[in-house]
Amino acid sequence: MKILITGGNGFIGKALSTKLHSLGYTVTAIDKSTNKNKLPYRYISCDLTNNDSTLEKEIGECDIIFHLASPVGIDRIDNESDTFLNDMLKINLNVFNLVKKYDKKIYFSSTSEVYHNTNLANERDNLTIGCPDKSRWGYASGKLTSEFLCKSLCTNSTILRFFNVTGFGDNKGVLFKMVNAIKNNKDISIYGTGDQCRTFCDIKDAVNFMLELITRDVYIGDIFNIGNECNMITIKDLADICIDTTKSDVNILYKKYNEVFSDNYGDIINRKPDCTKMNTIYTSKYNITDIIGSLL
Repeated sequence: MKILITGGNGFIGKALSTKLHSLGYTVTAIDKSTNKNKLPYRYISCDLTNNDSTLEKEIGECDIIFHLASPVGIDRIDNESDTFLNDMLKINLNVFNLVKKYDKKIYFSSTSEVYHNTNLANERDNLTIGCPDKSRWGYASGKLTSEFLCKSLCTNSTILRFFNVTGFGDNKGVLFKMVNAIKNNKDISIYGTGDQCRTFCDIKDAVNFMLELITRDVYIGDIFNIGNECNMITIKDLADICIDTTKSDVNILYKKYNEVFSDNYGDIINRKPDCTKMNTIYTSKYNITDIIGSLL
């Protein structure tokens, strides 16, 4: 089976490509960045904002697409909202239109951001995005718009909403930043009060779930939360666990949002996934301590 992974040089893309290749799948990873590392699978550098012949050829020849490519980063949407959203929608329309043309099966990477503030996010919830005065919700609105485009253009599509996937290979997430600070004997920075609640999902659990989806091949047209509801924790408690686990003596520094983000930044207080659907297929195995260990 030939599998194309867009965003193949990103955190999830690299982990998924490596796992699929190890299981005997024919993998092609495509990403705008140039990867100079020697990889066991095929890698193509291509700017997906350009609808060129390279992208069309790869989509036309594959069996399944994991479309993970997207602009990322709350700091980018805060500072470059116009180019950020323009690039996101260009990439997605280019991919979706080609998927429609060649009638391919696609798994589209969305985000937990589409749920805004909710105590328990279910895939069938009616969604309310935050006020457009707050730049952060531009990312959520772009992803939700892309979900609608995917559903309308791609007959064989499945939506994947990721909740704070982290672990070995991550170099951007909040948990990585805490562990990395400790490794470098630096204090941990927390923005706001630290009372924000998040759940964290190990990359191995996320990848194993995606493998189950393509192995069973019966969930086309569905939407899935990908996360671990058992790993719900406040940000300040997460910092404490990192310090305790590593027996570190670094301090926690609390910073105001406007020290880092613009006055238009918004935050999410609670974000917990309802993983009932995911758990009927695969049950997450790794807890917070396991994830911290994988980052050390």
